Amino acid sequence: MAQSLAEIKGLIRNFSSATGNRTSIVQKYLERPLLVSGRKFDIRAYAMLTSVNGVLKGYMYRDCYFRTSSKQFDLSNLQSRLIHLTNDAIQMNSEDYGKFESANKLSINDFQRYLD
Repeated sequence: MAQSLAEIKGLIRNFSSATGNRTSIVQKYLERPLLVSGRKFDIRAYAMLTSVNGVLKGYMYRDCYFRTSSKQFDLSNLQSRLIHLTNDAIQMNSEDYGKFESANKLSINDFQRYLD
């Protein structure tokens, strides 16, 4: 994990020269994320923005769902995708996939009950 701008630039430079790829995404990793039962999650929500004759309108689908990881959050193990990434393509390879929630997903109502 890079701690300075110089380290980030070095990582990008090394990656670019090794792969020929000049596009990089850099983001801050949250060391203390909000967790569900000790596991990471993300929120999938759907929205649409329209512009008709210069009038902007926004629509949001009320229902959303929460994708959870199969493994307990552990900042000392940054290499485990099963801990840190919540997408299905990664999680479905875990022996614990679906152990805590069906298909590692919570409804908005399930999440609210958890918060309550």
